[in-house]
Amino acid sequence: MRDRPQTISLVLLILSIILFSCGPNLAPVLSATTAATDQPDPTSTPLPPPASLSEEPVLNIILMIGDGMGPNHRLAATYFLLGEEGELVMDSLPVRGMTQTNNAYGQLTDSAASATALATGIKTSNGRIGTDIKGEPLTTILELAQERGMAVGLVTTTEIAHATPASFAAHVSSRNDQIEISSQLLLAKVDLLLGGGEDAFLPLSTEGCHSGAGTRQDARDLVKEAIAAGYTTICSAQEFQNLDPKVTSKLLGLFAEGGMLRPFAPSLAQMAELAIAILSQDPDGFFLMIEGGQIDWASHGWDAQNAINDTVGFDEAVQVALSYAENDAETLLIVTADHETGGMQIELLPEGLSGGRQEFEMPDGKTFNIRWSTSGHTDVGIPTTAFGPGSELLSGIYENTHIFDVMKLALWIGVAD
Repeated sequence: MRDRPQTISLVLLILSIILFSCGPNLAPVLSATTAATDQPDPTSTPLPPPASLSEEPVLNIILMIGDGMGPNHRLAATYFLLGEEGELVMDSLPVRGMTQTNNAYGQLTDSAASATALATGIKTSNGRIGTDIKGEPLTTILELAQERGMAVGLVTTTEIAHATPASFAAHVSSRNDQIEISSQLLLAKVDLLLGGGEDAFLPLSTEGCHSGAGTRQDARDLVKEAIAAGYTTICSAQEFQNLDPKVTSKLLGLFAEGGMLRPFAPSLAQMAELAIAILSQDPDGFFLMIEGGQIDWASHGWDAQNAINDTVGFDEAVQVALSYAENDAETLLIVTADHETGGMQIELLPEGLSGGRQEFEMPDGKTFNIRWSTSGHTDVGIPTTAFGPGSELLSGIYENTHIFDVMKLALWIGVAD
């Protein structure tokens, strides 16, 4: 356990709204709200961080992001898996809050702007990765953790250079530049990278583990560079199963050419378990971001079944993280989303009534129907649930930048003794 400051001198405002008490299993949210029309000054001062942290030290932080996962995504997964009286693992966490997600201009966010807000505590414009509205690089929570000597990791079911994981370790003006993002992920010395996106790591002339050659035009082979830098590299479910975490400290796993293919192999829960096993060997602690990245993709396409399946798979990964945190008094676990996608709406159907093509059955035979209001994002408030030391600061209603503030405070960075 690391030493902790004995006194804290920090004058900060306390959260204006004390407690968000609405549970996840209340009536369904029937419709998504529309985008805000006001455009506040994007350079205005962000909300202040919390005033204090609990007495228990925080050695590890696990941040879990269900991309596109709004309150009704959680509810639909609950109904499908457990029925009306059930409760997902993520909804059983003792601290509940509600996160606002609009970008620096008060507009609907994309994953890049929202993930950057979560990673840096600063709102930015859509498309930007780890940079402010002027393109200046921002310090991320992952980088702050590295400054403390902590191990760091990123896990996703999308490309590892996709918007959400990229925002924690890269700094570019466009989320579409996955070639540069991939280079920066290695330059950032992230200890563990698991997901898809092999093509952005390989040159045009090189065949990888998956179909097709790479997409890099600079002739760099980042897989070979990773091996030279001390990484163990894997690209299949079999190699994943054979890996011994006890003798692995740096790992690059690329399990698809682009985003991982369903059914995910390895699963998000399996990747979470391996990531924790590897990173937790560092006595200085670890920071780990785990993304259920394709909840968003399914919702954009109004694919309710895969949106539910991916939310269930994400919840299984939450169970892995929670099991670790429950046995480790120094781990802060945060479960949230970057935004809601699709404006998912749920209707409970009377017995015998059919509701349409996206109708689903609960374990007890009751049915519910899923409808969508948009193929894009909405500004529906995002449930955030948490467990562990410092989690009490995540109750209430707040901007997504507040989650960074809590994580930063948990690291005791920038706090005067």
